Amino acid sequence: MRAYEAVLVLVPSLDEESVQAFIERAQQALTQKGAEIDRVDRWGKLRLAYEIQHHKEGHYVLLRFNAPPQGGSSELEHLCRISEDVLRHLVVQAVPTAGARARPTPVAQEEGPAAVEPASKPKAAATTE
Repeated sequence: MRAYEAVLVLVPSLDEESVQAFIERAQQALTQKGAEIDRVDRWGKLRLAYEIQHHKEGHYVLLRFNAPPQGGSSELEHLCRISEDVLRHLVVQAVPTAGARARPTPVAQEEGPAAVEPASKPKAAATTE
């Protein structure tokens, strides 16, 4: 099973019952394909960054679920594509956080003559005459 996250933006003209009905349809479509729903977050009606289909607001919903690798999220994407209630959707595979290696942070380096250390000169051998 793979972890997925889906963000859905629904049309703002939907009432609360219609939003809940769409979420239940999405959950049912996922569970029919063998997915397990972890979490459903309703963010409410928020202003969009830009107009989509002449709408300035939308109902945001975040779904987190585990699905089989073959076609687990395809049913949700199909439902979102054919539904007129969905303005935008995005389904991505979630990055595992437990046990994940942290990226190394780049070290800031100074540039210019101050950053270059002079090479040490070899000591002259003492000669005795």
